[in-house]
Amino acid sequence: MLAAAVNDHLFWITSRAAGTLALLFSSVAVGVGLSMGGKLIKGRGPDLRTVHEALSMATIVAIVVHAVALLGDTFMHPSLADITIPFVSSYMTAWTTIGIVGGWMMIILGLSFYARARIGQQRWRKLHRFTALAWILGLAHSLGEGTDAGKLWFLVATGIVAVPAAVLLVIRMSPRRHAPRAVAPEAVAR
Repeated sequence: MLAAAVNDHLFWITSRAAGTLALLFSSVAVGVGLSMGGKLIKGRGPDLRTVHEALSMATIVAIVVHAVALLGDTFMHPSLADITIPFVSSYMTAWTTIGIVGGWMMIILGLSFYARARIGQQRWRKLHRFTALAWILGLAHSLGEGTDAGKLWFLVATGIVAVPAAVLLVIRMSPRRHAPRAVAPEAVAR
């Protein structure tokens, strides 16, 4: 009896843990990526590309485990289509669809790094900007559908990694302010 309860619970808890890890890894990866791409640490700090790449790959693995583990969940009984195709699942359809779209975006955009030479560096950079949208969709999915969404520990853990990434995203999206040009004294006298 205990073995059956553990087995039934194992898939759900695995999916739950992997989903939480995907959110935490992706938040840190987005924060590191925004730090690298902006003027915050460029040329001033360590090269964080390897850290960013490792976090991105960890995010992809966690997303896949999060979805695939649900296939063994005896409460939901999702099909492969339910976990991979938007609007198919009848369980919290909107939040599930947001998660599926965000997950696919994160996987495709993360793996696009390895196709930069074929895509072209400039085109890849433009494409890679959509990673922030994928991250926001994942954040919305976890806060809207996640089992732990209302739990204090989850909100604190999410806030610790998501708030800094969100602040960096807002800074990146803000219009650049240029320092006012000094006006030559002779131009003022005229």
